[in-house]
Amino acid sequence: MRKRIAVVSTLTVGVLFALAPPASAHVTVDPLSAPQGATVKLSFLAPNADPTAKMTGLQVAFPTPPATPIATVTVEPIAGWNIKVTTENLAKAITTDDGTVDTIVKEIDWTAKSTADGIGANQFGEFTIDADGLPTNENQVAFKAIQTYSDGSVVRWIDPVTPGGPEAPHPTPILQLTNPSGAPAPTTTVPAATTVVAASTQDNSARALAIIGVALGAVALVFATGGLMKKRRA
Repeated sequence: MRKRIAVVSTLTVGVLFALAPPASAHVTVDPLSAPQGATVKLSFLAPNADPTAKMTGLQVAFPTPPATPIATVTVEPIAGWNIKVTTENLAKAITTDDGTVDTIVKEIDWTAKSTADGIGANQFGEFTIDADGLPTNENQVAFKAIQTYSDGSVVRWIDPVTPGGPEAPHPTPILQLTNPSGAPAPTTTVPAATTVVAASTQDNSARALAIIGVALGAVALVFATGGLMKKRRA
C-alpha cells in the first residue's frame, strides 16, 4: 500500500512539473540595467511557453505620471507584425537636451498579421524600442506586459516584484537604473610615495651610522683603557 502511495505521489509531482511553465518563459527586458538619464536600446524578450499555440500579440505598458515617464520612445518595425503606439499628453512638459516633451508613449501593441507570423513553441520574440531619456530620479522602470496566443489564451506579466521576497508567478519586467557617475577612489601620487620612501631610507641610514659610531667608540675606549693599564704596570 505504501509503495502504491509513493508511486502516485511521484507521478503527481511529475505532472505538476510538466504543466508548470519554465522560469525562462518569463517576459524580460534586455539589458537588465541601464544608467539613469541614458538613451538605450531595449528589447522585450517574450518566449512562447505554450506547446500547441503560437504567440500572436505582446502589449507593453510604459510608466506614466505620477511615475516618471521615459521622455521619448521609438519602436523598431518587425516583419509580419503590426505595431500600435498609444500616447498620453502630459500636464507638465519634460525638459530634455533636445527641448521640451509634452507627449509620452503610454503603451505599445505588437500584433502578428497572421497566425503563421506568430512565435511558435520553443521560440521567442524580440520586440525592440529606443528609449531616449530614462528617469534620473528613479532606481528602476517597470513595464507591464501581456502576451496573447492564437488559441485565445492570455498571460499577464503584471505581478509586483519585491526585492528579497518570493518570486512572483508572473513578474513585471523590470529595468534597473544605475547611478551614471560615482566619486573616484582616492589615489596616491608617485612623487609622494617616493618622498616617503626616501625619508624612511634616510632615517634608517642615520640610525645605522649612529650605531656604527657607538660601536667604534666602544672599541676605541677598550684599546685606550688597555694601553693605559700597560703603561701603569711598566
